Amino acid sequence: MARRKKTKAFCLLSFCLLLGWKSLAGAASVTVSNFATSITSESVTAIWVAKDRGIFRRHGLDVRFIQMPTSSVAVAALIAGEIDMAVIGPGHLLNAVSAGADVVGIANLVQKLDYRFVSRPEIKTPEDLRSKSVAISGPGAVSHIVALLSLQRLGLDANQAKIAFLTIPGTEVNRRAALETKKVDATSLNGSVGDLYARRGYTMLFNFKDSGVTMPQTMIVTTRRTIAAKPEVVEAYMKGFIEAIAYLLEPANKSSVTRVIASNLRLNDAIAAEEAYHAVVNSYDRIPYPSAEGMKLLHGILGSLNPKLAQVRPESTVDSGLINRLESSGFVQSVYKKP
Repeated sequence: MARRKKTKAFCLLSFCLLLGWKSLAGAASVTVSNFATSITSESVTAIWVAKDRGIFRRHGLDVRFIQMPTSSVAVAALIAGEIDMAVIGPGHLLNAVSAGADVVGIANLVQKLDYRFVSRPEIKTPEDLRSKSVAISGPGAVSHIVALLSLQRLGLDANQAKIAFLTIPGTEVNRRAALETKKVDATSLNGSVGDLYARRGYTMLFNFKDSGVTMPQTMIVTTRRTIAAKPEVVEAYMKGFIEAIAYLLEPANKSSVTRVIASNLRLNDAIAAEEAYHAVVNSYDRIPYPSAEGMKLLHGILGSLNPKLAQVRPESTVDSGLINRLESSGFVQSVYKKP
């Protein structure tokens, strides 16, 4: 009897040690990585979904998500090696490269422009914007580019109309607050949020929803140094992004995705959350290729604002090699075949 108890105890101990060894082995296979974003709009829903679903961990990454005040700060952290990857506006990518930074775009989450150019209720027409202020998150930011495109389509030249661009650091939430408190007269807002403000009485001066305009908006960037030193980390990130996009595009996941969007955008309005969901699924492509043509478009828009861009070949700022390999390997197809 005593021998039988000892045998059972030994087996139990061995089993526990085996479990512990497997746990340690599993823990050792997970790489801690820092990821930064300065964007808080529905265009980064894939990142929110990946975080909510723990998708990166399935690919061996323990991702620490860091909210940066601006894309410029995120780029500085990349260059310093404090983070492995970030999501920034493509204009910031161009400006960083023009300054000599070792930064490259490896994916673009959204290309279809679904923004609204919204003003205070008392501003009824484009002409009312003369000598007024427009909030942007920074020179070359998506909010800045959208504002420039809006004014162009409204027939207004910012310089001639004496329209001032006022930098409001931080995310779209900060620009919304500035608009509400009359610190600025207009700003660019992401689709569903812009529609929400229009319902509240704000003036929608321009709606890009059905304009057909395409432009890179949310670039996934890293450094060429990181790609060379940590290829498995960069690949794990890309697999996670693609899997998250597949999840959010699956109609069966509508409730879950809508919840994630509403939470991150601080939307208490059910209609706004529903509209945001539809805006997301209609704006995402299945494969997040970085667009060299899109970067050329932006290069042309921003060239007058940054003379150094004349020395930058826009197509050299992106690298689609990793996505090409994942597609040719069958990974992308396997993700979309999952039940």
